[in-house]
Amino acid sequence: MVYRKSNIRCTKSRLGVTINQSGQILLLIFVALGVVLFTVLFIIAGSQVYFQNAQYSYQAESAIAIAEAGVDKALASLNKTGGTYNGESETPFGDGSYSVSITSTDAATKVIQTTGHIPNKDDPRAKRTVQITASRGLGVAFVYGIQVGEGGLELGNNNTIKGTIYSNGSIITGNGNTITGDAWVAAGIPPTADQQTDCEGSNCVDYLFGKTIDGQNRLDIAQSFKPSVTDKIRKVSLKIKKFGTPPDATVRIMADDGGKPKKNTVYAIGTLSSSLVTSEYGWIDVTFSTNPSLSAGTTYWIMIDTLSDDNNYWSWQNDLAQSYGNGQPKWSPNWSTGNPQWNTFSGDLIFKAYMGGITNSLLSGNGTRVKGNAHANTIDNLIVEGDAYYQVITSSIVGGSSCPNSNCHPGSEDPSPQNFPISEANITGWKSEAAAAGPISQPTCGSQIAWGPGEYTGDLILDNGCIVRVKTPIWITGNITMGNNNTLTLDSSYGTGSGIIVMDGQALMGNQNKLLGTGEGNSILVLLATYDSRINNNSAITIGNIGNTGVFYADKGIIDPGNNNQFKEITAWKIKITNNSIIDYETGLASILFTSGPSGTYSLVKGTYQVK
Repeated sequence: MVYRKSNIRCTKSRLGVTINQSGQILLLIFVALGVVLFTVLFIIAGSQVYFQNAQYSYQAESAIAIAEAGVDKALASLNKTGGTYNGESETPFGDGSYSVSITSTDAATKVIQTTGHIPNKDDPRAKRTVQITASRGLGVAFVYGIQVGEGGLELGNNNTIKGTIYSNGSIITGNGNTITGDAWVAAGIPPTADQQTDCEGSNCVDYLFGKTIDGQNRLDIAQSFKPSVTDKIRKVSLKIKKFGTPPDATVRIMADDGGKPKKNTVYAIGTLSSSLVTSEYGWIDVTFSTNPSLSAGTTYWIMIDTLSDDNNYWSWQNDLAQSYGNGQPKWSPNWSTGNPQWNTFSGDLIFKAYMGGITNSLLSGNGTRVKGNAHANTIDNLIVEGDAYYQVITSSIVGGSSCPNSNCHPGSEDPSPQNFPISEANITGWKSEAAAAGPISQPTCGSQIAWGPGEYTGDLILDNGCIVRVKTPIWITGNITMGNNNTLTLDSSYGTGSGIIVMDGQALMGNQNKLLGTGEGNSILVLLATYDSRINNNSAITIGNIGNTGVFYADKGIIDPGNNNQFKEITAWKIKITNNSIIDYETGLASILFTSGPSGTYSLVKGTYQVK
């Protein structure tokens, strides 16, 4: 019995040891499995995060590539359209899409901002924005190689114009003249508006758009009007100001649909250029690519289409007195949807609408030749080496023979009038900036200290051989008289930028006078005259006969450019050239209207590329 009990106790002891050891091993197994499971899950989670990061990085890089494709498209479109391209809201490309906005900082410089979206703009998994600054040829203000206003161009005998001319008035020449490029004569704009409205005092208020205001996403804004005559619409003028630097906006003339703009009936399209608008109200002209005929007593709409940007937006001046009885204003969050919503508000948006106008002509004496194409309502006694586009042609040779032939295009629409590249608002802004810089006195010839910026009161007289370094803007309230061999050079601190001198009086220049930029890039110095030659037919700027150079501008004035000079650009209400003169334009600006002559293209300004 003792033996058995002892044996039993021993067996129990061994059994207990066995049970304890088995529990410990099972616990170790669970711990090991937990470590393995945690390790596997950690690896899987890390792989997932790595995959997601890699996928996001890939999509982000793809979005940048798509945005850069949008930049390429924008540059190509700007050059194709002569700078009138306004961007696009969303364009599919590859695995995503891009949107493009264009902002004019001056008439020759634009900021291009493109955003790439993966897979689309409405529900992007990734998006990147690329911004560049693009500039063209001359670097300031001019669309056409030589641009003339409603006063037109007068040529005497045996003159040579090297380049292309765009004139809003008639071109009338004597004998033996040569135009080496194209000659464009647009339909004339009437001097007064057919429909217009304005405001006074406290009735003049801001109406903001191009942003969200009080929960209203005011992207599209419109004012209706009724013409009093049945005729072609030539242009509209809008009293506009801007906040920040909004992109150029598209202006449409639209039909009426029960008291709102009719989405599917657009008669004309133009561009509201941001560069012409300042932070103060001014009349901004908008011309159109075509000039459709509108009917008297019928309701039409002037509609501006913008993008939403709470930092860069517009204001159209609003008349709370509602003094215009033939229309009303409305706004919409999106005019192009299937059933656009248009909302009424109180007032009348300030505008002018110009209808009809003058029939302009290209009339010449014997032996006057256009080596490019000629465009005018009426062409008489002209030799055209290219094609001729007209309503009436007489006594002319086109493409080597009389019309009709394959170079003759009868029944062609009159070319549309073109805006001048500097607005009254721009000029007022430069004057204000100069006045804010303070008064300046007579410049000291040869001084190492730059003259300006500032306001010079009275007449400026430079005798002979005066060399002046300038900083701008400069506002001269009187006249400018220059003898011979004077040089005004923009200070080197402006780099590739340009400068302007605004003059209220008249300019009289002798020979060998030069207005120069800094010498870097396309820098230029512009002399701008506000003198109104339309009142008394006196010239705003008269230039001597040899060795003068620079950029001259007189939107209401006459310029007599003299003989044997070389200019980068001349723009005026009227240009009068006498006999035996040679006007040799050093450079021109991009325009799809040119078939010959120098031109510039938009390209990237180094150092401006950035990804946001």
